[in-house]
Amino acid sequence: MCHRWKLEPKPYPNSPLLPQISSLYSPDMKETAAARPAAEKNEAVAAPPARKRRASDEAAGSRSRSHKLARDSGCDGDLINNLPDAILATIVSLLPTKYGVRSQAVARRWRPLWRSAPLNLDASHDLCSNDFGRFSLVSRILCDHPGLARRFAFDRIRLHREEKRYAEEAAELERWFNSPLLDNLQELNIVFSLLEYSSGQSEKEKRYPLPPSVLRLAPTLQLARIGSCDFPKEIAPSLNFPLLRQLHLWRVSISDDVFSGVLSGCHVLENLYLSEIRDVGCLRICSPTLRIIVISCLFEGEEELVIMEAPRLERLLLRSPGSGIDPIHLGKLNKHRKGFGSQVF
Repeated sequence: MCHRWKLEPKPYPNSPLLPQISSLYSPDMKETAAARPAAEKNEAVAAPPARKRRASDEAAGSRSRSHKLARDSGCDGDLINNLPDAILATIVSLLPTKYGVRSQAVARRWRPLWRSAPLNLDASHDLCSNDFGRFSLVSRILCDHPGLARRFAFDRIRLHREEKRYAEEAAELERWFNSPLLDNLQELNIVFSLLEYSSGQSEKEKRYPLPPSVLRLAPTLQLARIGSCDFPKEIAPSLNFPLLRQLHLWRVSISDDVFSGVLSGCHVLENLYLSEIRDVGCLRICSPTLRIIVISCLFEGEEELVIMEAPRLERLLLRSPGSGIDPIHLGKLNKHRKGFGSQVF
């Protein structure tokens, strides 16, 4: 015979545990126990996948950290606008000229930043598609900007052929490079348009002479790219480029003596790029600091390049080997580098 026992708390009036024991046998205990599996099942069905939940939690945490950072720094959530003026000015100085000027319209606080930041003057086609229009814009910018320029880049400097206009624009060029705005210039990138060009057997290029005032920028330049111009026939023996690390010469006319004088004044030069050098019989390279020399379609006729001494040279790159190079003589090079020695290419 099977007996069923019903457990019920006996009344012990003097027991302090009576309320706790009674709560264990509440009338709705069976209902709660029966409903729990169904509720857990519904929660499992409704719960999002672990990955999505984790990504959502991370995004919420990131937003929370951003808001906390803004609260701690006393910001209203606009972190960029709450940066110090010095940092904002640095950001503006790295923008191309077109966008640097437009930054003045961002907010009232931003209006003086472009004028106080180092000028990054990039006179590309993005600034103005018309060559003569860009010339005028550069003159206006150099007159209006009160600070110093960090970079000056102007591709295809074009002057009028009419004699009077040509003289006026040539004088304006001299004013550019004599401007105090360029006293601390670090990067120079200028390429001129040809003044005259005729095709056929009597093919002849007439290039614009490099303004002598350009050479006054030598003490602060770290990078120089110069193209489509005639170097002066003579330069001062004291010409010095103490900070210049990269020198690019493209389609320039330069004598051997002037070229040697420029190199001897470069005390930390590491990269040298030469392309389509005109009106020279022999170029001689002697540099204790050069690491890379890049040569592309160097000469038109029977000229030659002689690398007399380059003890730190690591790379000699011929982008168009055999095209207008006759020949290249290698002298005292870094013998520890594979492929270097006393030989002729």
